[in-house]
Amino acid sequence: MKLGLSLSSSLGVTQTLKPQYIHYLKLLQLPVLQLEQHIQQELEQNPLLEEVMEEDILPEDEELRTTNELEQDDDVLYTSTYDGSPEQYEDHSSQIQDAPDPFEIYNLTWQDDSDGPRMHYKSDEDNEDGYFQIKDTSSFIEDLIQQLRLMPLSESFMILGEHIIGEIDSDGYLRRELTDIVKETNIDIIEENIARRQALVGEMDSTENPALQYSLSSEAKALLYSEDDFEGEIELLPQVSLIEAEKVLKVIHRLDPPGVGSRTIQECLLAQLAVMQTLSPAQLTAKDILIECYQHFTMKHYPAICKNLSITEDILREGLEAIKALNPKPGSGTFSSQSNSVIPDFIITKNHDNTDLVIQVNDGRVPALQLNKLYEKLKKEARVRKFNAETKDWLRRKYDDAQFMIKAISKRKQTMLYAMTFIAEKQRDFFYQGSAGLKPLIYKDVADMTGLDISTVCRIVNGKYAQTDFGTFELRYFFSEALPTDDGDEVSTTVLKDKIKEMIEKEDKSKPLSDDKISKDLKKIGYNVARRTVAKYREQLKLPVARLRKEL
Repeated sequence: MKLGLSLSSSLGVTQTLKPQYIHYLKLLQLPVLQLEQHIQQELEQNPLLEEVMEEDILPEDEELRTTNELEQDDDVLYTSTYDGSPEQYEDHSSQIQDAPDPFEIYNLTWQDDSDGPRMHYKSDEDNEDGYFQIKDTSSFIEDLIQQLRLMPLSESFMILGEHIIGEIDSDGYLRRELTDIVKETNIDIIEENIARRQALVGEMDSTENPALQYSLSSEAKALLYSEDDFEGEIELLPQVSLIEAEKVLKVIHRLDPPGVGSRTIQECLLAQLAVMQTLSPAQLTAKDILIECYQHFTMKHYPAICKNLSITEDILREGLEAIKALNPKPGSGTFSSQSNSVIPDFIITKNHDNTDLVIQVNDGRVPALQLNKLYEKLKKEARVRKFNAETKDWLRRKYDDAQFMIKAISKRKQTMLYAMTFIAEKQRDFFYQGSAGLKPLIYKDVADMTGLDISTVCRIVNGKYAQTDFGTFELRYFFSEALPTDDGDEVSTTVLKDKIKEMIEKEDKSKPLSDDKISKDLKKIGYNVARRTVAKYREQLKLPVARLRKEL
């Protein structure tokens, strides 16, 4: 085999995206709330960008002239307006010379401006009529800790209890092993005891003796002493055991809401029955079911429960009703001010005569942007004043960024409105009939009709919501696959899921419909759906199988 060096050439075409275009794609993907936060961040970082205030709103002719001036520039979404060469700014950069004063821009920008109104800032301390801040409502965990601190527990048990509560999830369950929590608690207790020893040793060594600078530190001395050496001087905390942790957990179960901190649904339901002072006959039956026949209860083997407990079907029914009155998720339903809320990106309504749809981009929260007026002043002053090269480069980059942000937000709104218009037109029947009017639609359909790339359509759809007369829906709700019918038409899978859900809701609970029965009933009304497809859609709807839907 002969080795050697050779030189070859090849011809190829590659596609690269400008950094500003990548930034635009990120803006297109942001929902309205995140877009607002992103713009606020840009306003803080770029002084050449400012928010348009109400008093700064231009008349229509002046606003049109300003918009036209921006449109005369190159398209910054695909080509940057500044490539690093000073020749781009020949109108003034050739007359600017380096200057050693780095504070020239600051003095020029913030000096008294006789050509425009001065801005006056007022501190919050001077505003006596300002509102006072209301304390945020306590969270679910904080509320439990406050209740625990009212209990007559020792200091070690209190530390253990706070550790346990800190591990409770949003449903109110303790998902972590109690042994691990006990180990962490004992470590904290040991550290607390060492801190108390250090404090006592520090008080003992507080006499003014020059020789103490050569002695051991209080931390080292504290480790040399045993607990007997501090007996009577300080109170050291005892460590906790697993048995004691179970007792503390029982106390937490009795907090509000009852059953919180349980490790299983069975433990949660029994804890709720345990806090009741007196139990009715139905609740006593419910307790027996949960203790002695829990497995049969989860599988809904009602005849086996009646046989094991020697009760009639009527008594069993009363016991099951008592169990249904309990809360299987004691942590659910607790909300704080940090709870998420959906802000629609589109608002779709009908016109006054109910003949057409009106689509609006919900950008009322998004600040309107404009170039800082001080930049024009800096451009004029730059011709006669001396700025160093670093200052000139900073001005150019910030101007490019500000100009791009203004045009990118406008382009984003146009693109989103363009895509949503086609989606609404395709799903027009939905806005008049509801979910029954949904038509099959995929991302490729929108991409083909609008000329947008599929990835761009995905960015527009994902995480966005539309407010309609039938409620607020995620845009992905309007997209679904198609299934053929016996008539040769196509039906949306979303419509089919709603039909399956409706059939299950109306079924006889004593004899629930099986997946095979649902498939046969759908075929009778023209939907040729296999049993496996019914099972798949039922699982997507999070509906249990027929056996678990059975009721007495």
